[in-house]
Amino acid sequence: MPYLLFDLDDTLYPPSASMGAAIERRMIEFTASHLGIDRDAAASMRRKELAKYGTTMEWLQTEHGLSDTDGYFEYIHPESELAELSFDPELRPFLLSLDLPMSVLTNGPMPHAARVLKFLNIDDIFTGVYDILYNKLKGKPHPESYRGALKASGFNIEETVFFDDSPKYVEGFRALGGKGVLVGDREALDPKTPRVDSIYKIREYLGLV
Repeated sequence: MPYLLFDLDDTLYPPSASMGAAIERRMIEFTASHLGIDRDAAASMRRKELAKYGTTMEWLQTEHGLSDTDGYFEYIHPESELAELSFDPELRPFLLSLDLPMSVLTNGPMPHAARVLKFLNIDDIFTGVYDILYNKLKGKPHPESYRGALKASGFNIEETVFFDDSPKYVEGFRALGGKGVLVGDREALDPKTPRVDSIYKIREYLGLV
């Protein structure tokens, strides 16, 4: 029986939701304010530098002295963010129909994860929710993030299937020898990487049809 490990943002809800784009917009705004530059320059610099880091926060911490991580998270994930998300009544019954153990691994903070999962009415179906604070701010694609979630869940990498919308994060899991599946329409880093159009297509990938 496989164990399913899911990313949260733009994976358990679709990229067409406005939340993912709003999160990115706030990251750019925060970067512009922190560096004292305009938004266009911040967006360009962030796009270039993120290739070397797992998250915007890690980049700002490492190269630009960001120390107030609580302030960063509060800006990126305000309580009002749920207005950017639509409720999907089909998601809960679909996930339950898989009848498999599953957890969430997110680079977001727990308040954000808990808020979104509760809004989607799926907060009680996961064996664990592992946020970036659980992994001591070492998010995906750092190996520690995946290993920490697996250790806590009690499953090993050989029996785990990881789903994420980020090619970089999927490849980080695959580099450890795991089965990683890209969700959505973003271009994979490795053409051999499995892909599904949406979370609703994973049943076919898992052979549960």
